[in-house]
Amino acid sequence: MRHASNLERMGLAPFLFIYQVEEAQSGAQRFCTVLAYGRNLRAAELVAINRVHQQGLHIERTDTATRAAWLDPETDEGYIAELERFGSALQVA
Repeated sequence: MRHASNLERMGLAPFLFIYQVEEAQSGAQRFCTVLAYGRNLRAAELVAINRVHQQGLHIERTDTATRAAWLDPETDEGYIAELERFGSALQVA
């Protein structure tokens, strides 16, 4: 059984965003995934966009934006730890 985190108890839910991005310095095209907490999709998207821009990436297009209710404490441990600590987690592929 999954236990709700403190953030989830405050009414925040995790959302998943997958973006096609361009690196500011090299211009390389990549994909990145961002998990972000928010009270709704729009609020979480603002957090996700801010996180992407902080990494020096420019969003070219959004591929996916959905609630991430599938997070598993064991297999997604690294993502969840970063999400709990910072309110968002980013990975560039």
